[in-house]
Order: sequence, then C-alpha cells, then structure tokens
Amino acid sequence: MFKRSNRLVGNHLIKKYSFINKFTMGIALATTLTLGVESASAETSFSTVYHIYLGEDYMGTVDNEVLIDDLSKKKLEEQKATYKNLNLTVEDIEIIPEQMFRPVFNNNETLLNLDKELDVVVESTELMINDQSVANFNSKADAESVLTEYKLQYVTKDVLNDIEARQATNLPLDSLKEGQSRILDVTFSEKVSLETKKVSPDKVLTVDQGVILLKKGTLEEKKYMIQENDVLGSIASKHNLTLEQLLDLNPGLKKDTVIKPGEELTVTVLKPYVKVSEKQEMLKKESISFETEVKEDSSLPKGEQKITQKGVDGERLVKYVIHKENSSEVKRETASEEILKEPVKEIILKGTKIIPSRGTGSLAWPAVGGYISSGLGQRWGKLHKGIDIARPSDRTIKAADNGTVESAGFNGGYGNKVVINHNNGLKTIYAHLDSISVSVGQVVSQGQKIGVMGTTGHSTGVHLHFEVYDNGNLKNPMDYLKK
Repeated sequence: MFKRSNRLVGNHLIKKYSFINKFTMGIALATTLTLGVESASAETSFSTVYHIYLGEDYMGTVDNEVLIDDLSKKKLEEQKATYKNLNLTVEDIEIIPEQMFRPVFNNNETLLNLDKELDVVVESTELMINDQSVANFNSKADAESVLTEYKLQYVTKDVLNDIEARQATNLPLDSLKEGQSRILDVTFSEKVSLETKKVSPDKVLTVDQGVILLKKGTLEEKKYMIQENDVLGSIASKHNLTLEQLLDLNPGLKKDTVIKPGEELTVTVLKPYVKVSEKQEMLKKESISFETEVKEDSSLPKGEQKITQKGVDGERLVKYVIHKENSSEVKRETASEEILKEPVKEIILKGTKIIPSRGTGSLAWPAVGGYISSGLGQRWGKLHKGIDIARPSDRTIKAADNGTVESAGFNGGYGNKVVINHNNGLKTIYAHLDSISVSVGQVVSQGQKIGVMGTTGHSTGVHLHFEVYDNGNLKNPMDYLKK
C-alpha cells in the first residue's frame, strides 16, 4: 500500500511514497523526472537513487530499493520465533526515488541506520474506552472476543444469542406473563470502539489477558474514613496496599502517626474500565399496603382504641424496567401498572373522653426531678420489683396517672405505701413515703400530690420505690413512663 506526498530533496520536488511491509514489501515505482531533457539518449544518462525516511528521520540513500526489502524481511524473520502467531510487520518506511546525473548514495551507512532504528510492530486492533486506549489485540476478532467474554461474566451465552437473534429479526416481543422477566439488551456503560494501530509486539494481549484486564480495572484514588479500632496496617491491607504505599498516598503520615475515628485517608481502589449494562423487564404481582385512618371519638374513654373497619391489602400487577451494571441494580422504573384489587382502609376510633378515675395509659414521672438510683432486676439475691428515684429537687410524690386510691398505709418492708388503680388494667405502687396525703377510695388526677418522699420500711435512704403492674403482671416502669 502506498500513500503519495511531496518532499523537497536538493533542488527537486520529489514524490514521496509510504512503504508498508507485511512479509512481502511493495516497491514504489519511480516517476521519471525529465528535468527538461527531451532526447532518449539524454534520459539514459540518468540513474535512480532512493532516499530512505523512517517517520521524519532521514536514514540515507541507496541505489537499490531491494536492499530495504531484504533488511525488512530479515528483521521480521528474527522476530517470528518470539511472536509466532502475531500479525507482524515493520514500521512505515518512506522510499523517495530521484533521478540523478551523477548519483550519490551510501548503501552501507543507510542500512546500518535503518537496521538500528527500524522496529518490528504488530498491526493490532486497539480497544478504546471513551476514546482512551486500554489494550491492543492481534486482530479485530480477538478484540471482539474479549468484549463478548467480558459480557459473559455477567450474563449467559443464551441471553446474548437471544438478543442477537431478536435484533436480527426485529420482531415484536411476546407479552410477559405474571412472574416472568427477560433481558432486553446487554451493552456497555461507556463508549467502546475499536481502531487499527501499529504497536510493539510486547503490548499485544491475548483474549484471556484482555478479559482479566477489563474485570480488574484500573486504580483510582478514594477517601477512606477511619473506623474504631483501625490501624494503618489494617487499612493498607484492606485496600491491597503495603504500609509504605499508604504512607506515600498520604504525605505527612508516618508509621507512628496516631489516627482517630472520623479522619480521612487517601487509599486506592480498583475501578472497572467499563461495566456491562443490562436492561431487563419484569412483570410481578405486588401487594398494596392499606392506609390507616384514626378518628377521635368522644364517647370512648381516653386511652382506648377501637377498630371499626379492618384494613386489607390490595394487589397490583407491575411491569418494571430494571437497569443493572455488572449485575448490580442501579435503577428501576415502572413501565405500567394494573390494579387487581383495591386496598381497604383500616379505620380506628381513638377515645378522647376523660374519666377522672380512669388513667390515660401514659404514666407521668411520679417525683419532682431526681434520678434512678436502682432499676428493676436482681439485687442482693432477690428481685427488686421496681425503680428507686432519689435526690429530687422537691420531696413531693405525685400520682403517675388518673385513678382511684386502692390502698394507703403502712405495709412492712414497703413502709408507708400507696396503691393506685388506674381502672385501665394498670396499677402503680409508691413506697417508703414519709407521709401519705390521700385515702382509700379517693379519685386522684395525674400529677396530684399523694405524699412526701421518705425512708420508712426497709430503706437505706430517702427515695421513692415505684412499681407498675399491667393486668396483674409486674412490668418495667421505664416502658410506661412518658419519655
């Protein structure tokens, strides 16, 4: 193959030929330069020489272009054993013929220069991603095989065959049935293209090497937030780095630097050159959650609820279009939706009627400030049935909720004790009181004073012992007290 251009040699504008060798090298035919000489006898007095260029570099002049052909063949033969199955050739050589009356040439010097500079190359297929070179392969078929094999890491051969057959026929798809899904297309997340380029044979990858390269990707700097118990060595290991590499990525960081949770370090992670993109559609039946409507009812006591209409979930048939990259879902779109059964709303009546002797169901803190000095659980070899509240700002004890005083008086280890029945299943007990301010049968409201904190009964100091029972079962007061 020859490409013609012009180059000025001496005082003559010489036609220039691009010489490309693929084992058998074409020779450019010299165009006879008349130079104003018209007679046949004058023309025979001229000889042809050949100026040799490698790129823009002048190698010299020879009197026989076959010498260049022989040198190229020799260099190719030397590389055949090393690169047996590659499409070997040599770099482009430019041979510029010139007819001269007194020819000047230097065969030996030209061949020495060319032998030193001329490289054997491969006319490869270059894989480009977003117009950036990623790898070179011996043929277009090899490059296309790499792309296909990379897709097969995430989808099956049958899927690719089905897509190819569908695109070839361009027939409409059958309707999906409930529970079915199918892959509509498999492409790449980035622009992928193939170009022809001559490269050194050692840069040419096999199909297997190309697939591994695409799967592995390239290193990209990322930020890592230091976690609790992290050390520099573990962070480096987690990101496949040596400690020295981690330090190089973070100037100012040393082996003995103290790192703290929440700080950031620069690390490297592998980022794929390109991802396999799948477009999938799915038809599935889904439930539609029912809504809940709460209505206030003044005829129901506060704290009570009543369901007047039970909620029922609905059903719908949805077609989704799902987008995946390397098998991970990145986006889901609803293409169509059919309601099969409407949901039924659940309606709840919430009581608002206040009954002085009936509790609201939510307990208020029974002291003025203070803190919990002892909780519910085992203590001193036996069960401590409530919580102890000590060091209040005021020793007043208050009813935790509305209710009726069920008992009030001295009760052994409890000392002065008050029991309030809240008439909604809950009862509360207040013990170790210094004095009691209510009597049995009295209706009390939430927050009303019922006594004064003390240390009567089995008590090691001034505090309130507070217990809660729900339908006769001991409960943790902390689950009922207002937050």
